[in-house]
Amino acid sequence: MRIAILETIVMPAGHEVEFDRILVDELKRQGHEPVFFVPEKFPFKIDYKADVEYLQGGEVVTYAGAGKLKKLYLGILREKRRRAWFDSACEKAKAGRCDAIIVPTATYRYLKALRGSGLKDSPVPVYFIFHGINPGEQPKFEKQARLTEICPQAHLKVITLRDDFKNSGLKNVDLIPPPVFKPQDLPVNKELAFKPPIRLGFFGQFRKEKNLGFFLDAFVKARFSVPVKLIVQGATAKPEDGTLFEQFARDYAKYDSIEFWHKNLIGEEWQKALLSVDAIMMPYAAERYRYHWGAMLFTAIGFYKPFLSSPELNPEVLQKYKIGMAVDLSSSAAFAKQLEQFVADLTAHAEQYRRDMDAANEEYSHERLLKNILKP
Repeated sequence: MRIAILETIVMPAGHEVEFDRILVDELKRQGHEPVFFVPEKFPFKIDYKADVEYLQGGEVVTYAGAGKLKKLYLGILREKRRRAWFDSACEKAKAGRCDAIIVPTATYRYLKALRGSGLKDSPVPVYFIFHGINPGEQPKFEKQARLTEICPQAHLKVITLRDDFKNSGLKNVDLIPPPVFKPQDLPVNKELAFKPPIRLGFFGQFRKEKNLGFFLDAFVKARFSVPVKLIVQGATAKPEDGTLFEQFARDYAKYDSIEFWHKNLIGEEWQKALLSVDAIMMPYAAERYRYHWGAMLFTAIGFYKPFLSSPELNPEVLQKYKIGMAVDLSSSAAFAKQLEQFVADLTAHAEQYRRDMDAANEEYSHERLLKNILKP
C-alpha cells in the first residue's frame, strides 16, 4: 500500500524526527510505499528517502519566539491551516495518491479539525497517533473521540502502557505499546561489557522539569568505586531553557568528570553519542511521565543502554524487566548512593541486563508498532 505520513509539526531535533523515521523504515520493511504529505516549504531535518507531496493551505505555523498575544493569533491561524491541510490531504486520497494516512503526532484538537474538514469523509483509513493522554486532557480527548465516531475512517491510536480508557466505551480508540528507538546507521553492541571509565549520559530535549540540577548535585557527591564520566547533552527549544542549561555548564565547569554539550544531535551524530556511553540517566520528576511514554527511555532500550529513571517515568517497564533502576529522589545524598550502587550493579549483573534487553526489544518492536497502527 502507498501510505501517507501527514506531518505538520516542526521540531529542532529529537524524537519527533526519529519517530517519523521509524514509520518510514518499517513501512518499507513491511512492503509498503511511504510518502510524506506536508505543508508547503516544510523544513525536513533529515532525508527520509521517501516521496514528498505538498499540501495546499499555507506554511507550517510555529510558536517559536512568540509572546502571549501572538501565540493566541498563531493558534487560530494554525487551526485554520490544519483544516486546509486536511482538506488537501483528502483531495489527494480521492485522487488515488494514497491508500491510507497516518498522522504521527496528534492532539484532541486534530479531531476538531478533522470534523471541520473534508477529511471527515476520507475514502481511505486515517490513523491518528496520540503519544499519551494525561488526566487533565482525558475528558477533552474522550469528548472529541466520541464526536469523531461519526467518521468511520478515523482510527485513534493512543501510545501508552496504561489502560485509562476501560470505562470510556469508545469504539474508535485503540491502546498500543510504544516502540523502541534504535540506531539506523550504526550497530548496537548487545554484549553489555562495562569497562572503566563508566560513561553515563544525560541526553535529549532539555527542559527545567528534567531535574538536571538535582542530578548534577548528586553526581558530584557520589563516591564511585571505578572512574565515571558524565556527558550532559541538551537541545533547547525555548530561550529560558537555553539560559538555564548554560548556567549549569558554568556552575559545574570545575569538574573534569562532567562534560556539557549544548547542541542538537540528529541522525548519525545522535546515534554515535548514545552508543558512546554505558548507561543513560533520566531523573525526570514530572507526573505527566506516567501518561506520556518516555521517548528517551525507549531510546535506552533500543540502544541496549541500562538506565536510571524517575519512578514516574513509565514504571510498567521496570516492573517487567531488569534493565535499569527507578531513582530515589528523596534527597541528593540518597540519589548519590544509588548512583554508586547502579554503577556497581552494571558489572555484577550484565548478563541479566542483556537478557531482559532482548525481551524488551521484542515486545516494543517497530514491527509490532506498525501492525498495531494499521489494525482497524
